[in-house]
Amino acid sequence: MSDEKRTPSPVLNASGSLEERLAAARERKRRAEAISDEARAQAELLAEVEKAEREALDAEAIAKAKAEHGDNKIATIDTDVGVVIVKRPNPVLYKRFRDKESAKTSDLEQLVRPCIVHPDLSRWDAMLEEQPATLDRVADRVVFLAGFRGKELSGKS
Repeated sequence: MSDEKRTPSPVLNASGSLEERLAAARERKRRAEAISDEARAQAELLAEVEKAEREALDAEAIAKAKAEHGDNKIATIDTDVGVVIVKRPNPVLYKRFRDKESAKTSDLEQLVRPCIVHPDLSRWDAMLEEQPATLDRVADRVVFLAGFRGKELSGKS
């Protein structure tokens, strides 16, 4: 038997192969995580830039609205997708709104839409698609600007 060539054990070959496969798999995972980390960092930076741009646009719009309409004749409503600025409603439109038996969504829209100072109406519509309850929040502010003070009238503070 001493003349026979010794061949490496299949277990050793498999073990070496498994170690190589493990190292390759770990390297692939490391590269994938690095790509994911980079993508996440870019997304966070983009979100931060977009937020800063939105805040700058909102501040400019508020300053412009105050200059055009007066500080006490507008209201601002902060949302997750930007600020909404409204002005006092037209007295005739407000009376028409109040004369309705019950306020439906379309009634709120008819009250609010002419009062929107910022954003433009196409952006307003997009905001409502994204966050429909914004209409209710904005309508409350429009009614407040019209002079309704529910808590004051009820004696609550």
